[in-house]
Amino acid sequence: MITWSAKGTWHLFAVCRRLAMVLFGVGVYWMCVALIIEPIGVRLDNWGSAASLINTVILGLLMSFRNRAAYQRWWEARGLWGKLVNDSRNLAAKCAAYIPGDVLANSRVGESITGFADSLRQHLRDEHPKLANLPGFENDPANHAHVPLYLAQRLFNVTAQWRREGHADHTVLRNLDPHLSGLLDVCGGCEKIRYTPLSPSYKALLRTGLVLNVLAAPFLTVPEVGYWGLPIFVLVCLFLFGVEFIDSMVEEPFGHDFDDLNLDRYCQTIRESVSACLPL
Repeated sequence: MITWSAKGTWHLFAVCRRLAMVLFGVGVYWMCVALIIEPIGVRLDNWGSAASLINTVILGLLMSFRNRAAYQRWWEARGLWGKLVNDSRNLAAKCAAYIPGDVLANSRVGESITGFADSLRQHLRDEHPKLANLPGFENDPANHAHVPLYLAQRLFNVTAQWRREGHADHTVLRNLDPHLSGLLDVCGGCEKIRYTPLSPSYKALLRTGLVLNVLAAPFLTVPEVGYWGLPIFVLVCLFLFGVEFIDSMVEEPFGHDFDDLNLDRYCQTIRESVSACLPL
């Protein structure tokens, strides 16, 4: 079921307002040009086919690639956080099955797994997570530059200690290792998306093409259809600029925007799953 939060509704309203302002601006520009060139009968009939080809092929290809690249980043981030949920569940369930309960309680494995997800969420949002702010580590004064990495390393150290103390053999460690390694795999994949944006030059080229299309359109449509071309022009701009606005949000999937991933919900799911298997 789709739910609408106050923050999400406000953000959607803000995007619609921004798009409406752009459409109002291009509509006013179109009318101003039409009022100037229509009375004097300016005609560029021979340019119509060439302009249509440019709009259809070049701008269409640029928009298609932009949309695909932005959505690919969002989809990859979604898959990574789905993998984090699965690895956290498997790790918690296997630890509960293989390791004695008193050993688990003293090692704080459950807090480390849930804390990894919480700290990764804050890390990707540039909120500078601190270990003392995570449940279960309130009394830990250490200040780590990369909290998710520290918690993953702590889990590796704990499993190594279990092996030294005889609580886990090589078979158990082999079963746990893919899920332990999966935590840092997810972290690295998310950091790749977060800190490797799409090429600024490519986005600048696309936006320049959109602006030039808006500037040239009245000169090509007014002589052909007159003032009736305004609604068609605004409708085309609605989709062109709407896709551009949406792509700008979708390509950064870790923030607080309406179209971003609900990382809070992912973290809550991990906490609920881990708490069902391990003491927190």
